[in-house]
Amino acid sequence: MSPPEPKGLALAGFASPAFAVAALGLPLSVILPPLYAELGLSLNVVGAVFMTMRFFDGLTDPVFGVLGDRIRTRWGRRRPAIVAAVPMLMLGVYLTFFPSTPATENELLVSLLILYVGWTVLTLAHVAWASELTSSYDGRSRVMSYLQYFGLTGSLAVMLVPAAVDVWVPHAAMADRARFMGLFILFAIPVVTTIGLFSASERIESNAEQPPWRDAWEIFLRGTAVRRLLLADLLTGLQGGINGAVHFFFVTHVLLLPKSASIFLIAIFLTGVLCVPLFLQLSYRFDKHRALCFGAIQSSVATVLLFVLPANSFWLTLFVYVFIGVNFGASTFLMRSMMADIIEEDRAYTGAERSALFYSILTLTPKLGSALAVGLVYPLLAWVGFSPTIVNSSETLTGVRFIVAFTPTLVTACVVLIMWKYPLDRAAQQSIRARLDAKQAG
Repeated sequence: MSPPEPKGLALAGFASPAFAVAALGLPLSVILPPLYAELGLSLNVVGAVFMTMRFFDGLTDPVFGVLGDRIRTRWGRRRPAIVAAVPMLMLGVYLTFFPSTPATENELLVSLLILYVGWTVLTLAHVAWASELTSSYDGRSRVMSYLQYFGLTGSLAVMLVPAAVDVWVPHAAMADRARFMGLFILFAIPVVTTIGLFSASERIESNAEQPPWRDAWEIFLRGTAVRRLLLADLLTGLQGGINGAVHFFFVTHVLLLPKSASIFLIAIFLTGVLCVPLFLQLSYRFDKHRALCFGAIQSSVATVLLFVLPANSFWLTLFVYVFIGVNFGASTFLMRSMMADIIEEDRAYTGAERSALFYSILTLTPKLGSALAVGLVYPLLAWVGFSPTIVNSSETLTGVRFIVAFTPTLVTACVVLIMWKYPLDRAAQQSIRARLDAKQAG
C-alpha cells in the first residue's frame, strides 16, 4: 500500500528538491558554454563537449531508471538513491561552475559527467518517489503540480542571479555570473534535499520481481497509453526547443527589443508558476489529458500572435509573452501524473514496480525533442535567408515570424490530436486501482 499522501507544508517540503534540480537547467545552456569559451576552449570544443554530454545524459536515463527500480534497502528505494546522488551532484556543480584558468577539455568533460550522473539519479529517484506517494487519480496531479511549482520557481530564481550580479558587481564577467549561480545552487541542494527526505514516507516493502533487462521495454510496445504520452512529450519538447532556439533572434532582430529578451523569458516563467493551480483545477474537472489539450490549444493561439506583433512595442509584446506563459508549467506536471497512472497499469498487469524506468523514458523524450528542434529550426532560418550578423530584409524577417509563430503551433496541434482520446482516463484508472486493491485484499 502507498504511504499516507503528504499535504500542505509536508507536500511542499517533499517537492522542494525540484527547486535545486530545475535551477541547473538555465546555466547549463546559457551561462556555462560561453564561460568555457572565454576560459580558452575553442567554440568547436565547447560545442562538442556539451553536445556529447547531453547525448550521454539522455542515453543513460533508462539505465539509471532500471538500476533505481532494483534498489532494495530497509530505508526504501528512493531515499538511498537521493542521498547517494547529492554529494556527487554537488561535486559536479563545484567542478563545473568554478573551473580552473585556463580550462581544459578533459576537465570540462569530467565535470559535466559527474554533474549529469548526480543530476539524473536525484531527479529520477525524486519523481519516482512522488509517483508512489498516492494511488489517487487527482492526488497524483496534486503531487506533481507541487514538483512543477518548485521547479519553475527554481528556474525563475536562478535567472535573477546573473541580473543581480550585473547590478552589484562592476564590469561583471561570465565567470562572476557562473560563480554566484554555482554558490546559489550549492547552497540550495543540501537544504532542499534534506527537507524533502524528511517530509514524506516511502513504501518500504517492495517484493515485486523486476523483469529481465531484455523484457523491460515490452510495455512500450504493448501499451497504447504510454506510446501516446511519450509521443506527445516528444512533441512538447520539440515545441519548447523551437521557441527557445529562436527566442533571442526573434526579439532582437524582428521585434527590435534586444534588451528585453530576458525580461520576456522571466514573464513566461513567472506566469507559468502562477498558472499551475489553474491547470490542476482543470484536471480535476475535465481529466488530465483534456487539461493538457486545453493548454496546448491556448499555447497555439498565443504563439500565433507573434506573427502580428509590431516591432518596438514593449508592453504589447510583454502581454503576448505573458499569454504564452499561461501553459508553460502545465504539460510537465500533467504528463508526470499521467505516467504515474501508466505505472500503476503496468503493475496491475505485470506485478513489477518500475517507476524509475518509466520516468527515465519520460525524461528522455523532451530531451530528444529539444535536440531535434535545433536541427529543424536552424535550417529553416537559413532557408528564409536569416543571418544574425547582417541587416535582414523585410521578406526574411517575415519568414522568421512565420517560423516562430506557426512551426510550434503545428506541433501543439499534433499534441491535441494525439491526446484528445487518450485511453487511460479517470474511469480507467479507478478500474485498475480497484483491481489492484482486490488483488492485495485477496
